[in-house]
Amino acid sequence: MSEKKEKKARIVDHRHCRICGRAIPPDKEICSEKCMQVQARIEARQRRMRNIMLIMYAVIFVIFFMLLFLGGRPGQ
Repeated sequence: MSEKKEKKARIVDHRHCRICGRAIPPDKEICSEKCMQVQARIEARQRRMRNIMLIMYAVIFVIFFMLLFLGGRPGQ
């Protein structure tokens, strides 16, 4: 039997947009101004949520230690 040589289609180097998934050049992360605005909103929301979580942890930590050290001992 003879072997058939198959031509493989070479895929051009590329990345995909983090927002919409379109193929873009490898030196870019986001494809358009619209996707950049969406990415900026996502990052702002993530920062806000991270700050809220840190504040919540700090409040819980303070309440825990207030109860631990300022709470009265039974029988006194």
